[in-house]
Amino acid sequence: MIYLKGEGDNEENFEPDSVQLMVDLSLLRDLDNPEFSEKPSIRDLQQWSASDYYLDVAELDPKTHSIDEYKAIYDKTKEDYSPAVYARVKESPGTGYTVLQYWLFYYLNDWRNIHEGDWELVQLHFPGQTIKELLASGQPPVFAAYSQHQAGQRMSWNDMRNQGLVSGTHPIVHVARGSHANYFTPGQFWSGLDFDDTGLSSWQIIGPEQLNIVLLTGTTEAGLEWLGFQGYWGEYLDFFVSVLGLKFGQRGPSGPQWGENGAISQKWEHPGQWADGLPEYPKPFWTAFFKLPGDWDKLAIFSLFSPATIHVYDPLGHHVGINEKGDMEKQLPDAVYIAPEGTQYQTIIIPNADVSREYTVLVNGTGKGTAEIKSQVPDAAIEVKRYLEYRNVPILPTTVARVKIEPAVTLRTAAPDIGNVRDTVTRLEMDTDGDGVFEMETTPGRFIRLEKVSVSPPESELPPVPGQEPEPAPPPPTRETGIVRIVDIGYYGQVPRLESDEFVEIANLGNSPQDITGWVLTDITDSYPAFTFPKYVLEPGAAIRVYTDEIHPEWGGFSFDYGKPIWDNETPDTAALLDAQGVEVSRKSY
Repeated sequence: MIYLKGEGDNEENFEPDSVQLMVDLSLLRDLDNPEFSEKPSIRDLQQWSASDYYLDVAELDPKTHSIDEYKAIYDKTKEDYSPAVYARVKESPGTGYTVLQYWLFYYLNDWRNIHEGDWELVQLHFPGQTIKELLASGQPPVFAAYSQHQAGQRMSWNDMRNQGLVSGTHPIVHVARGSHANYFTPGQFWSGLDFDDTGLSSWQIIGPEQLNIVLLTGTTEAGLEWLGFQGYWGEYLDFFVSVLGLKFGQRGPSGPQWGENGAISQKWEHPGQWADGLPEYPKPFWTAFFKLPGDWDKLAIFSLFSPATIHVYDPLGHHVGINEKGDMEKQLPDAVYIAPEGTQYQTIIIPNADVSREYTVLVNGTGKGTAEIKSQVPDAAIEVKRYLEYRNVPILPTTVARVKIEPAVTLRTAAPDIGNVRDTVTRLEMDTDGDGVFEMETTPGRFIRLEKVSVSPPESELPPVPGQEPEPAPPPPTRETGIVRIVDIGYYGQVPRLESDEFVEIANLGNSPQDITGWVLTDITDSYPAFTFPKYVLEPGAAIRVYTDEIHPEWGGFSFDYGKPIWDNETPDTAALLDAQGVEVSRKSY
């Protein structure tokens, strides 16, 4: 059972695919001969099998083309191909384990190290018998091993069953969005270069009945000639990022059978040995490569991807980050700072951490661009790791962004049974011009500009002189400054499970028409979904509705086109309406 991330506005873009899809969309190229270009077939890959060849998605390049451009071609093509899994059995009768391998191929890895092609592995280890003997005895697996980047994790089958990670006789595999690393339980997991995020709910589930299971018997079988291809399944970009010695490449992977330069892969030749070297769940895969100070489950991790610097402070002002002299300052014991050369990636790791100590994250802009800010902090009180992320945050050289991570927060998405929680509440404050005034904020998730109700004065501002009455301050700006309002939220959906008849009603309470073209309606409690209005003028006294997943022409015909409930009947959500400049003009809960 394959669980692909389906929650929020950052869902999985690709499914496990047939290799035929990749071959049909690609040209074959030669590392040693830039002029070489052939349109291959599956059978041709046997002819051009040497390790200096690679498949290259035609007319696209990860360096110059966007993920949206890759996805557009993929979406047009994928309907012609069934999701596929490639199965292989390696028998070891009488000794060791008989291993059942499931190889999964993805058209694009759109994680931090974007590259064409992605091979992943799910492996089951049975008692050392022949397949015929195992089928006759009905013996379950002893353990499973899942691939994660350059390594993976293993977990006993009994533990998987006890934790509900088996469906019938099938393992449940939670796939990290973009990187396609396989995890036993859902959550957010630091992976060196970024967090792997499988989501915590609302997955796209692909069951065995939806998959085309292809048995890998050998290169002499028609349609399996590609197994002999020793080259790369995606464009070859000779670029690596090294994090504490762990390397992340940006090029297509070798096929299941092969390693570098045409060598036989250990996963293929010695799958038992490969699995024996993996950490036992829940120990992270990276513990096989390096050891960080303290216990791995008590690490606080703060990451930034931006033209900026990151700083972490505790309540006593102890600082970790680059100081004004350009030197690394580590005033918290055993803190680790990671900044791979040639990237805008920075991570601060603090051992023996807990959210009760309260941490402040400051991001200071050094250039123009956007930022992704991510944090994961242990919360001993509820025995979970609390995860925060902010995406597409605008950054200028004058920008200061601040997040205060405090324990007194109500977390709607807590999942203590799996040890993870997504914080959808804690806001990021922004000072865009560096004057010390944090004039706007955003909720977690994709950046949504929200004007702050009140603004703190610059720290340098002197208090009034005693005996002198200051000029009366103007009243703080309110959120509802316009005449367009959210007037109702219909959260009692009557459609079973989908509640597609939920709605948000918006009215023009003024005396003049209001152009709401480009305005955005969103659930700011969960940071998704968001609806952007097309060209539309809301007449005086008129009202429209945006439904969850229905079209009602009498109410304007607007819909989130979202196939799941949005407005929670038990725990209230808050809807926000933002104008075309991203300024919040109305909000309403229920």
